[in-house]
Amino acid sequence: MAVIDRVLIGEGLVIEDRPDGSGLDLKNVAHIDLVMGPRGSQAEVAFCRTLTDQKQGVNGLLAIAAPNMMVKPNTVMFNKVTIKDGRQAVQMFGPAQRGVAMAVMECVEDGTIPLEEADDVFICVGVFIDHNADMDDRIQDWNYRATKIAIKSAVAREPKAAEVLKHYKEALHPFAATKNRRSEDLAYSLAIEQMKERNPLLKPATVDAADKAVEQMKSRASTVAHN
Repeated sequence: MAVIDRVLIGEGLVIEDRPDGSGLDLKNVAHIDLVMGPRGSQAEVAFCRTLTDQKQGVNGLLAIAAPNMMVKPNTVMFNKVTIKDGRQAVQMFGPAQRGVAMAVMECVEDGTIPLEEADDVFICVGVFIDHNADMDDRIQDWNYRATKIAIKSAVAREPKAAEVLKHYKEALHPFAATKNRRSEDLAYSLAIEQMKERNPLLKPATVDAADKAVEQMKSRASTVAHN
């Protein structure tokens, strides 16, 4: 019996403090909305529509592991914030795409998405990139982690309605309105801790190590060439 036998929905958010300790890094927060399903489902219809319905400021693009190597399952990304300039476009087509692509392929590698189903599954990934995003490494890493959270949650059919009903009143949202700054800071902190407790994927990603290794190899190759 197929694991991905219907349209599945997933969501993932990753955020941490700014490196300078000035508070939550709202500029580079990653929030993924995800739809996935088998060939013949509405997920395939949404995939085709997203890829072909290009508008000014709203773009669909295929997630690729490398040029001429699109990921499997077929994955289309779309922006949830209007792209207004070249810098933001490059962030979407560069680090965000890299993070999403790595997450999809690692979910095939670890069996979350069965390899035998991967050629006939379609994934649509909504990516949030703030107009003020300023750290490409965080865009890449956090979208990687958020996408992985979304895929794994979708395949596991999580969260269940009974679980949400049990916890939704006590669960904190890092961006919810609060009465004052002090309570806001406390709410931020508690919300992040709750998120980490709910999902073990909210930790440093392996994609960072992989990319650092690639940079090291490039550096060594350059040194050899110059010598």
